[in-house]
Amino acid sequence: MAETPTHVRTFATRRGSGRAARGLYGGKDVGFGNMVSHSERKTRRMWKPNVQKKRLWSESLGDWVKFNVTTQAMRCVDKAGGLDNYLLGLKDGKIGSIQGLAAKRRIEAALAEKGR
Repeated sequence: MAETPTHVRTFATRRGSGRAARGLYGGKDVGFGNMVSHSERKTRRMWKPNVQKKRLWSESLGDWVKFNVTTQAMRCVDKAGGLDNYLLGLKDGKIGSIQGLAAKRRIEAALAEKGR
């Protein structure tokens, strides 16, 4: 008899920032390190990803979808041939975004509706 899982992994348990869960970051996130002066004094600093507010066109929805998206993710979308191909080609765990996962579900529903 197979056991059913008692918990579901959510985005809160994933490693990463909350802001990355609200957009398409393509695996990028805030980086941390040291700024080193001439005297070799080290002070903490952070590198933020290049995030843009963009509308991406979805062929299957026939509408624009608004995202906070990094330039890395925009290049990945272009390489995949559009937003639909990019989201459908990724596993749910790799998307890493609540908004991206919701858009993927809407695209899948639209494709299922057209397939009928």
